[in-house]
Amino acid sequence: MLNVAFIEADMAFLYKLQETIQLQPGLRCTIAANSVESFFENFPTRGTLDVLFSDIQLPGKSGIEALPVLRKRFPKAEIIMLTQLEDPALLFQALSAGATGYLLKDFPVLKITAYIQSLIQGQALISPKMARHLINYFRPAQVSENSKLNAKETQMLLLFGDGKSYKETAEILDMTVDGVKYYVKRIYSKLGVSNKIDAIRLVQSSQFAASFA
Repeated sequence: MLNVAFIEADMAFLYKLQETIQLQPGLRCTIAANSVESFFENFPTRGTLDVLFSDIQLPGKSGIEALPVLRKRFPKAEIIMLTQLEDPALLFQALSAGATGYLLKDFPVLKITAYIQSLIQGQALISPKMARHLINYFRPAQVSENSKLNAKETQMLLLFGDGKSYKETAEILDMTVDGVKYYVKRIYSKLGVSNKIDAIRLVQSSQFAASFA
């Protein structure tokens, strides 16, 4: 018997997931909670889990914030982020924090049992749209001469790479937040990207290559 759990803020979606699991032989929904806090309050002290699906946008602690604790409590469990957020930055944060998959909520609920079986068989569970971001991340970066950034633009991306927010970056560079946003749009246009993760990767890769030139 596989023990499955859900942490999901959308109560209607949560109920459908729970109901689907309960109808399947060999699967048991150990707990279905709408927040991380509720999950830990109600989960059996000595309970075990094989698979946990957790939403990211939750009341209280977010799914990603809870990952280190969940991973420590269930070191062998498959922990899948179940979300509507097609955000590569969140994808990398989730995987770095201990998630083993990232599934967008654009699938028929009945497929959840097939997804669980694929996990148990050792397959990865990442929505194709998100898998593409992973492929692009590891693809060798190409920065053309026409897309070179100026010193301020490069510094801005390096600050983002260090985890600085728009507000923190604006203070360091003595700019307004709106000014930073304007530069970010210009950077995206120069590099032909649509998010900070890809822009940072291009700059870091080009700097690494330059150090060996």
